[in-house]
Amino acid sequence: MAELVSPDFLKEVEKCSGSKQQEDNYNSPLASACRVLSARRNEKDSKLHQLLKRLKEGVEEDGGFPICAIVNGDLDRSLLRFLIAAEFDVDLARERISSMKKWREENDIDHMLRWILPDEKLAALKRCMPSSYHGFDKEGHPIHFEQTGRFRWGILKHCSAEELVKIHILAQEYQSRVLFPRASAMKGYTVDKMANILDLKGLNIGVLSNLHALNIFKEVQRIDQLYYPEMLSTTYIVNAGFVFRAVWNVLKVVFPAKDHKKLKMVPRGEKGLKMLREFIPEEHIPESIGGNPGSEARNGQAKMLEDLKEIRSLFSHSGDKSDKYIQKSIRIWSIDPERKLKLEYSESETVLTDLCKKINV
Repeated sequence: MAELVSPDFLKEVEKCSGSKQQEDNYNSPLASACRVLSARRNEKDSKLHQLLKRLKEGVEEDGGFPICAIVNGDLDRSLLRFLIAAEFDVDLARERISSMKKWREENDIDHMLRWILPDEKLAALKRCMPSSYHGFDKEGHPIHFEQTGRFRWGILKHCSAEELVKIHILAQEYQSRVLFPRASAMKGYTVDKMANILDLKGLNIGVLSNLHALNIFKEVQRIDQLYYPEMLSTTYIVNAGFVFRAVWNVLKVVFPAKDHKKLKMVPRGEKGLKMLREFIPEEHIPESIGGNPGSEARNGQAKMLEDLKEIRSLFSHSGDKSDKYIQKSIRIWSIDPERKLKLEYSESETVLTDLCKKINV
């Protein structure tokens, strides 16, 4: 069985339970590959098209790509992410997609958006692990703002390690199936990457001796790389000090080498703000790291919980409808809660029909 979390992770939890960008984005593998796809759309014999065609045919032989894992209805982009993560090894990409499909089926990941922690655990999570979604960067990537330096691992008195990993999976599904379609509708093309801002103010060297924290971090990285590959645009590191360097030296081994360059160290003060403003609109820079007063009033965490409540309603009214129907319903609602748009699928693009006219998203 493809476990929700790995056996090694559960073993470590048990063992520990009693112990005390723009240029870079332009040159990224996914961006480069997509430019090739776009520029050579009519060149069916191009190397990239051949690889993508082989992968698509192989995945179809294996029963197809999971419908709920196709970001924005764009199958080519979803296949391409796995192909790039496998360094263009078609057989390896096909194997990983098959593994991802098995993991989703055996752990009911397609229905993860209807799961939520009890209110008291959510309140503890908000206190101990402050984070939220915070608008979009200038390229349309949704921003996840995490105050990592304020994390308090007393959260494990309220939530199990497995529940914290499950919350991360829920966030990944929310990003893929709600935020990415919204971002894609705004930009006019498929957006399937996140931007992260990590505020390390308050980070303590003691985190290196917290085996619970280290094991949870390693597990979510394993899940991201295997089942949600190539979904990171940039991570901005704010208020980093010597502690970060020590932590990074320990943790960098769990990241693919090509992801190291996606980390951007943001200088302190006005110089750092100037750097952030190059990539992020002023109104989406959190106030706590120098953004405009009131910029954090739009609580992305509360918005996510509201969205999940609406999605649970969609599930409850879907009856025994197919997963494709449910996924389409979620995407329609994500983009247009007033239901003014009708949605159709095509293989490599999403077409939204606004009753009278068609627009490509």
